[in-house]
Amino acid sequence: MRNRSLRTQLGIIFWGFLLLVVSSVGVTFWLVQTQQNDAAIINLAGRQRMLAQQMTRLALTDPANPELGETIARFDQTLRALLDGGEVVDRYGQPEAASGRTLLLPMTTDPAIRRPLQDVAAFWPLFQTELTPPVNSRLLESETAVLLARLDAVVSAYEAQARAKIAWLRGVQAAFLTTAFLLLAWGYCLVRRQLLQPLAALGQAAQDIGAGKREEPLPALPANELGQLAETMETMRSEITAYQTSLEQQVGQRTQELTTAFEFSQEIVHQLDADVLLPSVAQRARDLLLGQAVSVCVLAGDGHTLELVAGSGAGKEYLGLQQSTRRGIALPVIQQHQTVITEGGCAKCSFLHHFPGTSCMAAPLQVGERTLGALCVVRPQQPFDANESRALTLLANAAAVALENARLIAAGKKQAEENASLSERQRLAAELHDHLAQTLGAINLQVGMAAELIHRGESDTAVTRLKEMQTNLQSAYTQVRMALTGLRDPLPEIGDLRPEVQSLLADFEAQSGLPVELIIKGEEEVALTAVSQKQALHILREALTNIRRHAQASRVQITIARENGSVIFHIQDDGKGFDPSQVHSSNHLGLTIMQTRAERSRGQLTIHSMPGQGTQVTAVFPAKPAKNHQLEGR
Repeated sequence: MRNRSLRTQLGIIFWGFLLLVVSSVGVTFWLVQTQQNDAAIINLAGRQRMLAQQMTRLALTDPANPELGETIARFDQTLRALLDGGEVVDRYGQPEAASGRTLLLPMTTDPAIRRPLQDVAAFWPLFQTELTPPVNSRLLESETAVLLARLDAVVSAYEAQARAKIAWLRGVQAAFLTTAFLLLAWGYCLVRRQLLQPLAALGQAAQDIGAGKREEPLPALPANELGQLAETMETMRSEITAYQTSLEQQVGQRTQELTTAFEFSQEIVHQLDADVLLPSVAQRARDLLLGQAVSVCVLAGDGHTLELVAGSGAGKEYLGLQQSTRRGIALPVIQQHQTVITEGGCAKCSFLHHFPGTSCMAAPLQVGERTLGALCVVRPQQPFDANESRALTLLANAAAVALENARLIAAGKKQAEENASLSERQRLAAELHDHLAQTLGAINLQVGMAAELIHRGESDTAVTRLKEMQTNLQSAYTQVRMALTGLRDPLPEIGDLRPEVQSLLADFEAQSGLPVELIIKGEEEVALTAVSQKQALHILREALTNIRRHAQASRVQITIARENGSVIFHIQDDGKGFDPSQVHSSNHLGLTIMQTRAERSRGQLTIHSMPGQGTQVTAVFPAKPAKNHQLEGR
């Protein structure tokens, strides 16, 4: 027999208990009201006895008293109301003048009460006759005794009925109490057997599932809501167990995938030769996916042809074979960037059609939005799944990165060689410009001066100029050799800044005839590194050369100071100036070289000039830390 649901049983207990309480209260209220009515009726029946005694007393002592008639009428009215029902006035406990309260009595139907009432009613006319004068006192007293006895029987009947009702109420209350205990016992057993115990079992099962103990099935529970919950939990436990087993298998497979990817990434780090990496990719893909054969194809230069460049297993003899990307499995792989799985062989693939009746999977070698080629795996009659597709895609991505890295490294080597050549050309241009060009400029000036002296007949002075030209030519020859052999001038020593600057200024004044004002603010605080000091001297030399050649200045001022951790060179003249926006680097190589020299030592170079307002060149270099300078001083 199918058990009721727990909700239904608890509802029955609840509504039963509620109905029991309501019924008990209702019965008790009804019985109290009945007891009040019974008490009033018993009082009326008892007062009938008193009225009979009063009538006898008045008839014997004062027959003419009007009260006798009133008492007779009251007795008669009350008797009829007790017997057949009706209204009666209850003046018990009321003052004599009070009207009393009116009671509505029901018709008496209980035979045990109606019978004595009928006896009283039958005897009442006879007794009423004896009250009429002349009164026989002996007979009246005798009949009064009979009437009183019958009235006592009526009162006793009413009292017996009241006691029976009280006994019935006690029985009802006992039944209610017994029913309440039964309901409580039923509820306790129900809650304990079908709620608490199943909840405890479910709680323990939940703890076991949470702790990983999912092998044991849940215990059988009652066929109610908790039983349904247990069935659901059992289904969940079975599914979790199955899912855990599947997940462990997937984790194992994913671990193998990641291990393969990690090992291959390490191989990429240590080996960047594509001719070595691509066969390794083929072998790893074959081991990972248990393939019969693996092929690695790359796109040719036109982007529409695939070439087989590496493989593992059967089919390696087809290396170098080419096919179009517009047909077969290559179409979605190369052009749509999809990993494709096919069954029954790849008849339209020039590389894989040699393996009929096999499952085939191909993934693009993709870097970003670019596809470099394809990685294909075949194996006999064992379809590939989504996890294997993901694994092949992961490996193909790593292979694409390796292939791209190999290409980038090759391109980087070529670019490095080109950069080195360009850097060497720039170095040679700077050296020739900073040294040879200035020396040749001085020689050119000396040639002009010598020609003018010869023209004036000052041969001795001209000879002196020619000897100076010979010295400058020797210097130019030396500078060319140094530039061509890659030699550098020795780096200036720290602390030699003032002599080097003064030497440059002396040469400038001798060649141009312009005086130069030099201001060095705190010589000990303007120390530079050897590289920065050399670049600063080159920039100073080039700036003075530009002033001599182009500025037409009458005054030159050079200020060297340290501010906020930097050494600042200000070279200012009052010459004709120029518009920096109209200067082209191809025509003013010196300005470009000055800018490059500042950047080489992490410095900055700015040039401010306007036509007719002179020029100011500012070079800023990182100062050598004061602490290091102090240590070297020590």
